[in-house]
Amino acid sequence: MEQHEREYFVSRIRSGCYHVKYRGVKLKVVTPTIEQEFDINQVYEDSFVSSVEKGLMTEKEMLGWMIERKLWEEGEEKKIEILKKDIEKCKLGIYEAANDFKLVQRLKVYARAGERQLEELISKKRKYFSNTCEGIANIDRIHAFLRICCYNGSDLCDFDTVPIEYVCSEYFSMTLSESQIREICRNDPWKSLWLMNDTGCYSLFSNSDRELSIDQKSVLVWSRMYDNVQESLDCPPDDIINDDDMLDGWFISQRQKREEEKKEKDMDNTLNPKVANSEEVYIPVNSEKDHKRVNEMNSKTSQMIKKQRAAQIKTQGSVLQHDLKDERMRLTRETNAAHKGKFKR
Repeated sequence: MEQHEREYFVSRIRSGCYHVKYRGVKLKVVTPTIEQEFDINQVYEDSFVSSVEKGLMTEKEMLGWMIERKLWEEGEEKKIEILKKDIEKCKLGIYEAANDFKLVQRLKVYARAGERQLEELISKKRKYFSNTCEGIANIDRIHAFLRICCYNGSDLCDFDTVPIEYVCSEYFSMTLSESQIREICRNDPWKSLWLMNDTGCYSLFSNSDRELSIDQKSVLVWSRMYDNVQESLDCPPDDIINDDDMLDGWFISQRQKREEEKKEKDMDNTLNPKVANSEEVYIPVNSEKDHKRVNEMNSKTSQMIKKQRAAQIKTQGSVLQHDLKDERMRLTRETNAAHKGKFKR
């Protein structure tokens, strides 16, 4: 994004309004007041209730209908979750391989391909959303918003002469993507404005008497997010912060660390103090749910060792403790450490 583009977007975000052109006429869409926001949400609720009373399907019911007619399959639902995890793995890999340019570029290609597949699946799943109670109510809410907040000069827009669907489409097409918002937050002019805001004598937005726009909410959330990154004890270098994929990978890495720490804490609180410091602890379970919960208490390394042991036992039939691959590696490390210590003395 060029500097002049950032300046334009920042000024538009700060104004809290969007300009939509229709046949030479410039319409202005502003954000609603708190009371207007309540009226708009009331339209949604009334529309939803009316659709339910008419016997229209909710989003959940529509999904069931699609499954019955093979328009959506359980396997596709699972694929969505798999794709989300695969994209996370790619981003974590990008962060961990920050110094390997070729690997980073390859993983970025995989991540973008995964995102496209995910978008296609979600689009397919929501194909009939506009025909559901929620979909109809959402359209009615958007139309109510435009009827209250779209102006032609000083007067409200006359949607008898201007197609409301056109204005709706143009308005949402102007909202910025997450990557655009993140780039804006990292650079001037917004970065300087955000720092000045901390002085308490500077106003970021001109629509302080109204609700925040979509872009205003996004830029505030990401500005605060970048502040938190900078304040972190494990703050990554600038080249990682300035790369969305790498920073996402850092977020994932930090989350996994917190999860590991929580697992260890939960395990320590669950176990008898006499066995809490043992290398291996066996916990009997009575259900598949409990089995999953206990298994998730293991660290990533422990889960990998479990899989490795299971594969070795399956191949060899039975294995003595000291013949397990991880045990042999541990004994080798201990022997080497003792050998080095002997010569140091």
